[in-house]
Amino acid sequence: MTAGDFRLGKLRIHVAQSDVASRAGVLLYPTILGLDEEVRARARAFAQAGLTAVVWDPYDGQDGVADPTQMLARSKQCEDRAMVDDLRQVVDHMQGELGLDAIAGIGWCFGGRVALVHGGSDDRLSAVAAYNPTVWSDATVEIAGHPISRSDFPGQTLDELELSASIGGPVQVCHPERDFTPLSVYQQLMDVLRARPAPTIYEFYPGADHGFSYTPGPANERAHHFAWASTLSLFSLSLQPQAR
Repeated sequence: MTAGDFRLGKLRIHVAQSDVASRAGVLLYPTILGLDEEVRARARAFAQAGLTAVVWDPYDGQDGVADPTQMLARSKQCEDRAMVDDLRQVVDHMQGELGLDAIAGIGWCFGGRVALVHGGSDDRLSAVAAYNPTVWSDATVEIAGHPISRSDFPGQTLDELELSASIGGPVQVCHPERDFTPLSVYQQLMDVLRARPAPTIYEFYPGADHGFSYTPGPANERAHHFAWASTLSLFSLSLQPQAR
């Protein structure tokens, strides 16, 4: 397996490739912490499963810090249409230079919402997985002592629910019990996704925290174990040429 960071103009991406050539790949959308070691490890896991994995850096090469509050503030500077344009460029690269015929997308937290927005904006994705997608509502949620609502994110100019209705392939949504996204928003998302002709996989994890995939604890580790198995199965089926 080989892995490393690369530049696409102003964009930074991380690419992890299996030793065996693959025509299928996965685009990873990180948490608000950006291109960190956690998401690099996820990319390596996909490469070990035989898929080419590409991580998009939402901060154009600006390294993140371990302080979630500071990174939350940085994420507020991201603008939906600009992100979609950048992600289209990344997919161009995956299809062109990397020679991929089929691509799936997966995101966590901030990246979970981006997965829905990009998946509904780019019909080249064969499947989408959104782990604990952070979709803010007008209601205020307190995070680390800070009240936050959708009004705090002026760059979120696209409607993730409306775009979710346009995702052409299967969608997996992972919903931990202790999440920032309100239950009512998850219900709206499910209503939209279930109205599509493509399959929807909704998974609810009792006792799991918002960042269950990267937070220690029995409930979180159990949730990640099941979610990851579902993702690998979904992508294996969806990335086959006959399944597209």
